[in-house]
Amino acid sequence: MRLAPLPKVKKKQLTEGMDPPAHISYQITVAANLMAFGSSVSNVKRFGVKTREWRVLGCLMQAGPATASDIVRLIQQDKGSVSRAITGLEREDLVGKIPNYAHKNSPYIWLTNKGRKLVDRIYPVFIEQAELFTDGLTDKEKRELCRLLDKLKNNVERVRLEQGI
Repeated sequence: MRLAPLPKVKKKQLTEGMDPPAHISYQITVAANLMAFGSSVSNVKRFGVKTREWRVLGCLMQAGPATASDIVRLIQQDKGSVSRAITGLEREDLVGKIPNYAHKNSPYIWLTNKGRKLVDRIYPVFIEQAELFTDGLTDKEKRELCRLLDKLKNNVERVRLEQGI
């Protein structure tokens, strides 16, 4: 195996010298990973829910009963990951299935009483942590970041649809 030559100078930060589009993509990914509720070891120990499960629970809390396909679309996660999350949540009796008479092979997923109680325990902690993570921004910066992230997300969705990526 032949290794590529070593760089002459080691970068202090991975984003050093990156073009703005690559920098934005990288930093959003890193920030999202750091902020993900289920990526915190202490949150997982405390609540027993990892990132993909929390995304499904949070989606159901916000959207109400939804099919697995709806959840995939709403949280922009791959079908396999959502399916594994739902299976795990079902096994823990946190979600259940409701018949979908319009599409018999696509039941609605909804919170059980146990799942609702867990979400009710998690949500205030989730909000508290989100506030701590964004505390370094002014209210005006938070609103602007929300506007820019919405704009970026909409553009990414448009480009993916148009370009098939």
